[in-house]
Amino acid sequence: MFNPALNEINKRNDKTKTHDKSNAQRIAHYFECWIWILACLGFGIGIIHYPTVVFTAARRGLLTWWEIVLPSLMPFFIVSELLMGLGFVSLLGALLEPVMRPLFKLPGSAGFVIAVSYTSGFPLCAVLTSRIRSDHLCTRNEGERLLAFTSNASPLFMLGAVSVGMYRNPAFGPLIAGIHYLSNLLCGILLRFMSQPHAGLKPDERRTQGLAPTVYSSLRASRLEKQNFGSLLGETVHKTSITLLTIGGFITIFSVLIGIMEAAGFFTTLITALTPLAQLFHIDASLLRALMYGLFEITIGINETSRSSGSFVQQLLVIEALLAWNGLAVQAQVAGMMVGSDLRLWLYLLTRCIQVPIAVLIAYLVTLLPVGDYLTHPALAAGTAASWFPWVSGACVPAGIVLALFTGYTINKWWFRLKNIIIIR
Repeated sequence: MFNPALNEINKRNDKTKTHDKSNAQRIAHYFECWIWILACLGFGIGIIHYPTVVFTAARRGLLTWWEIVLPSLMPFFIVSELLMGLGFVSLLGALLEPVMRPLFKLPGSAGFVIAVSYTSGFPLCAVLTSRIRSDHLCTRNEGERLLAFTSNASPLFMLGAVSVGMYRNPAFGPLIAGIHYLSNLLCGILLRFMSQPHAGLKPDERRTQGLAPTVYSSLRASRLEKQNFGSLLGETVHKTSITLLTIGGFITIFSVLIGIMEAAGFFTTLITALTPLAQLFHIDASLLRALMYGLFEITIGINETSRSSGSFVQQLLVIEALLAWNGLAVQAQVAGMMVGSDLRLWLYLLTRCIQVPIAVLIAYLVTLLPVGDYLTHPALAAGTAASWFPWVSGACVPAGIVLALFTGYTINKWWFRLKNIIIIR
């Protein structure tokens, strides 16, 4: 029976709860604003107080962007944007749909982002994920999961800057790259269980129409129907330049931040406080500085790792942990690339915390093999033919990826046939 008095009381209670919730959100918002205001004021005071340090750090960040990031990312950015504008990603999505769905519960277009992430590195994966989301080639949940496990370090960085530039050992690169890629791939397989089965887009039906109709319908999505190739190329170069300038700004600002914190003694104080804990777990104290730097920027952190007096096992574990974490500088770049998109970053950050122990565990299991003898032998530092073990171990990862994709495609294909047979009978 309807009771007007009770109904009025319920409405008042709902209004009170809503009001309390809005007040709590407002207080949290004010608190967050004041935190960032104080942080920016502290950063500005540091710039004024340490002008020489700031100039040196900013120059170091700009040189890193100019000499490493710009030449390694610009070709991939331009080619990727052109392929998306020409409709190739739409075609690839239709062809890879039967492979990506069983493995990762992602649309076929995600295969393009995965392939690029393993050849160019972050933050290009964030740019491409945001792009396919804006083109409605994936759902919000699929885009967030794709972004979470495609944030890979560049192979040029691991094979060149780390193994050759920092360790003077070319045999070291394939090993750390293999462990890093494998841990990220395992995270992608784990994230498939966080998919939303009823919220996804319908599987691409073009793949059931044959190859010719699939190619025709994909090419119709090309932007050449509305503009010529010269206009598309100019627009691509313009967008790529703006994106790379944004990345350069993030690299420079975090380089300055690290320089100020180091000059102010922040890292020294923190390392001194954590030294007893490191001694308790038999961790080399010199690796603490590498971890502190790597928390903000992985290039500086890995460079400090190579200079530390830690053992081979400890250095390998620290390097894999830093690569899995990405560093706050890279995470800020990824967040910057998500501006204008509805993709959230919480799953990406959660995956970083999950990948760190996975990568460390894989690295530790690898050290139980006789890999250390091959990497520390003097003859291998020059990259002689005897350094076959790390190269084989590094090659196992892409081979495993290809085998997994082929297995997933085969299972999906036979399962589809089996369902048809059962339905017919």
